[in-house]
Amino acid sequence: MNRLKFLFLLLLISFTASAQETLYVGTYSVRGSEGIYVYSFDRDNQSFSLKQTVNTPESPSFLTVSPDGHYLYSANRGGTEEYPDWGSVSSFSIDKKSGELSPINQISSYGISPCHVHIDGNQDWLYVSHYGGGSLSVFPIKNGGSVGSLADSVQHTGSSVNPNRQEAPHVHSIQSIPQSNYFITADLGLDYLKIYEMKDKNALPAPVAYITTEAGAGPRHFSQSKNSSYIYVAEELTSTVSVHYLNIKERKTHQVQRVSTLPEGFSDNNSVADIHSSPDGRFLYVSNRGHNSLAIFEINADTGKLTSRGYQSTLGEVPRNFTIDSQGEFVLVANQNTDNIIFFQRNKENGQLTATGTELSVPSPVCLEIK
Repeated sequence: MNRLKFLFLLLLISFTASAQETLYVGTYSVRGSEGIYVYSFDRDNQSFSLKQTVNTPESPSFLTVSPDGHYLYSANRGGTEEYPDWGSVSSFSIDKKSGELSPINQISSYGISPCHVHIDGNQDWLYVSHYGGGSLSVFPIKNGGSVGSLADSVQHTGSSVNPNRQEAPHVHSIQSIPQSNYFITADLGLDYLKIYEMKDKNALPAPVAYITTEAGAGPRHFSQSKNSSYIYVAEELTSTVSVHYLNIKERKTHQVQRVSTLPEGFSDNNSVADIHSSPDGRFLYVSNRGHNSLAIFEINADTGKLTSRGYQSTLGEVPRNFTIDSQGEFVLVANQNTDNIIFFQRNKENGQLTATGTELSVPSPVCLEIK
């Protein structure tokens, strides 16, 4: 009898955990957007229910959830009353049962047009990228999830070969390297990924300071392999992915491969946006804006190299960001220009995607987080 009770309790816990999954949607403040959208997700029925909308300063266009799942942070184009010409960062607590958000605090991002926000694995630091001003900001995370006063800010300088898009630095994304004090920034305007080390509350150049891409590539977002030995870079301006080997301790880095994200013969305008690998590290996906697809690649675990496995239409226009759930069972794609989010089932064995028919209507969705 005790064993039966124990099994029943496990089933109940499992059901409760699945019932608590929540989708968070960051948007641009156009076409009637109300800010951040919060949906409950029923995995068994593949259905979503709108629970909450949260007002923030203009365009909460990028979101991140803390590793412990207790807090959410948004990068907003709009500023604070004290610093209206800069962007801002908002912090929220997440209700364990409902997934709904409650505001904690809001501060200036100390830069123009923040486009990406990231929190390290230890929840010590919050990193903010500024596309407009070409700078990055680092903030401490305080007890209770609030964002503390600015710890450090770094201004990139220079330009590259594309006069329309690379006339100045454009810091587009930041990720920390797991189990280390290092973090990587992708600068679209300078054609490199710059690597920093957090030391004594300062962002200092790492022993390997740069990963360089091809001139004019425009690195936007990137994905790290499971052991962080390979970096997969989505190159916005050339619709390519470059693969780089990185070993900071040995001070080594080199390019392994560079492949197109487009099918042969496609000649219309296109730019890549987001990039993610599957939880098992076997497949890589990249969003094409123009071809309006996800490019699918298989990853060679030994060499890090990519092999194309086809394309999946996103059933909408300008797929900006997308997310893969932690179990690797589905992919959600945010189509910015057609105001829809498409739900795809994912085949874990071959990486292919199948549209389920489930679709959400959200004004100008640009960032998705599901927890």
